[in-house]
Amino acid sequence: MAVFEPLYIFFFFIIAGLVYIPVLFTIVAKYRFNLFGYFLVLLSISSYLFIGKYMMDAGTFADEQQSLFGIGFLELTLLTYPYIFVILAVVLGKKGLRNES
Repeated sequence: MAVFEPLYIFFFFIIAGLVYIPVLFTIVAKYRFNLFGYFLVLLSISSYLFIGKYMMDAGTFADEQQSLFGIGFLELTLLTYPYIFVILAVVLGKKGLRNES
């Protein structure tokens, strides 16, 4: 059974993975966090790095068909997971805004 994986989904997830870096820098520069917030930011960064290592590793992938550059569709969807921890850091661990002076 073949699974339809359009090429625009591949590019959407690649862009989502690349946009994560400026989003993370903007959030860290804009907000102050309590200890729990810093833990969630650290968890977000580490999950992003682990996902990148998993995607670029030579190990076996969860799906048998690979998109462009040898990256499978299921691996691409993992790129959205670090956003969850960044959002939780802002919602649950935010102390307030930083002074812009």
